[in-house]
Amino acid sequence: MERSTLADRLNAPNGTLREDLAVVSEVLAAFRSNFPRLGNPNGSNADITAALTGRNKLDLALIPPDHPAINRDGELCDRWGTPFFFHAESGTRMTIRSAGPDRRLWTADDEELA
Repeated sequence: MERSTLADRLNAPNGTLREDLAVVSEVLAAFRSNFPRLGNPNGSNADITAALTGRNKLDLALIPPDHPAINRDGELCDRWGTPFFFHAESGTRMTIRSAGPDRRLWTADDEELA
């Protein structure tokens, strides 16, 4: 299986949270382009991460299953180790939220990309 490089920049030491959110958005867009009838992967963070790491009908891993941004619970995490919050607005639109440096969702330092 060919290794996808889409997630290589995720949580890069010299990157920013905004760039991380953009990387996750690109990965989701690639998933949608490969599964146009399905749209966004759905479920919990772990379910979405599973689909992005190859647990899908094509065995397509857009994020390597051993990527350091994936915690031991199988969740895709931000640069502070907090799982991203995913909210599917529609089959083609997903809001991705990071809890930010305070590691608590729904506070002033959260960053979101829709």
